[in-house]
Amino acid sequence: MKKIITIISAVAGVVLLTALINIPASVQSSPEFGMTQKAIPADVLKITENSCSGCHNESGMKMATAFLNLSEWDKYTPKKQASKAKKMCKFVSKDKMPPKRFRTNNPNAIPTKEDVKTICYWAGSIKVKK
Repeated sequence: MKKIITIISAVAGVVLLTALINIPASVQSSPEFGMTQKAIPADVLKITENSCSGCHNESGMKMATAFLNLSEWDKYTPKKQASKAKKMCKFVSKDKMPPKRFRTNNPNAIPTKEDVKTICYWAGSIKVKK
């Protein structure tokens, strides 16, 4: 009788361990159930590399990267990505980014009206499940 209880306990233990190993993998497949991070599209990336990355990347200005770090984009949650993209649209639309000093020193880095439309279209296309 003791032998049967030992075998049943061992089998139950193996089943339990297998379940514990597999459950976290399926739950952690996305950071916020059903949402996935999105890479910045190539057309937007080209604009950000020209107009934003000088300050908003890991080697950029600390204050700028505190608000937006494009080098860390893939680490942001989908909700945070959507929020950051909408703020990007807002600031470039109001000519608050890039800042005036940067614009004066880098006239070729000023986003065109078409660039602003591209950023805002992209920002508006990011959908986050609630």
